[in-house]
Amino acid sequence: MGFIFKFLLIAIALSWIFSKLLQFFFRSKLKQFVDHANDLKREEDRRNRGGGAGKGNVNVDHIPREYQEKKSKEIKGGDYIDYEEVKD
Repeated sequence: MGFIFKFLLIAIALSWIFSKLLQFFFRSKLKQFVDHANDLKREEDRRNRGGGAGKGNVNVDHIPREYQEKKSKEIKGGDYIDYEEVKD
């Protein structure tokens, strides 16, 4: 009877230790996976934003009214000039 009791006690203790080690391993791997996915998302967002200054692109979010009014008053097509073709 003593042998079976010791065997069961050791088996239960080893399985408990093994399960705790597996939990730690899976949690650490899951954390690494989540961190890597977050890094990829940040990099993709950075690329979509344009990566900040230095690309040479200028984005204008607002055009002042004075500029719009001035532009609408300008001649849009220009004056018509009649011309004749000259043959050499």
